[in-house]
Amino acid sequence: MSESSENLETHENPSLLKTISPPLPEDRSTKKARFRSHGMDADNPPPLSFKDALMHRTQQRSFDDTEMDDEWDFEPGDVIVGDDGAMLTINFSQRIHEKLVKPWQNFVVVKLLGRNIGYKVLCSRLKVMWHMISDFSVIDLENNYYLIQLNSSEDAVYALTEGPWVIFGHYLTVQPWTPSFDSTITEIDSAVVWIRLPGMAFHLYDKRVLRKIGQLVGNVIKIDYRTELRERGKFARIAIRVSLTKPLVSRFNLDGRIQKVEYEGLPIICYHCGKYGHNSTACLHKQTSNGI
Repeated sequence: MSESSENLETHENPSLLKTISPPLPEDRSTKKARFRSHGMDADNPPPLSFKDALMHRTQQRSFDDTEMDDEWDFEPGDVIVGDDGAMLTINFSQRIHEKLVKPWQNFVVVKLLGRNIGYKVLCSRLKVMWHMISDFSVIDLENNYYLIQLNSSEDAVYALTEGPWVIFGHYLTVQPWTPSFDSTITEIDSAVVWIRLPGMAFHLYDKRVLRKIGQLVGNVIKIDYRTELRERGKFARIAIRVSLTKPLVSRFNLDGRIQKVEYEGLPIICYHCGKYGHNSTACLHKQTSNGI
């Protein structure tokens, strides 16, 4: 990790990095998943299946025994099979799910907002942007999502919080792959972004105060320590997970003074309705309120 990364405080919940095991072949989309390891020939990716690609990567990695715990079997209560009257049902215990997600805890999902990006182009761009990450693998999913396998939780936190990552002027969203991830859903509902609080009084540059302020905007992920030490001088900087489906906070009253909020890497924000994806000129809410 770089010196600047060491100056950052991570508040990422480790459980956010946990992900679900791969679907069975008959349950997967018919779209062929492509695999590429960082450093391989981008024009000639190896002809590996989804499963073989992942097995190839995990065999190269040095996991703890707990991470490679495949010596387990079902115990009483782990599998519940039933019939709800409409169809057969099967449910697995929390213990089984916890074992299944262990090998997937360092996966993230990326998608470029507002523009499609090709597989090879993404790989080459990530190689440059994520130069602090020594190795990663890319799998092409549906709806312009890409699954990235990283070698450590530190690499995953780096990818999640060291942005903003911008390609061709568009924001690259990075999210942990959790059991709730669904590649058939085309809209991104949240993203980790850096916010700035320009002109804030210097005596408020305390991590405890910054965390409380950041919670007005979203879920605080990380605080730039250089902010707390006042080395930046002009603005406070906090990584926040924000909802992209709800109005973004553009300003708030701080001790009787209006404090502006700026979002790094999200240039298209309407400061009339607060939502991402359009500016105030094209705001339907503004037009409606003005009787247009």
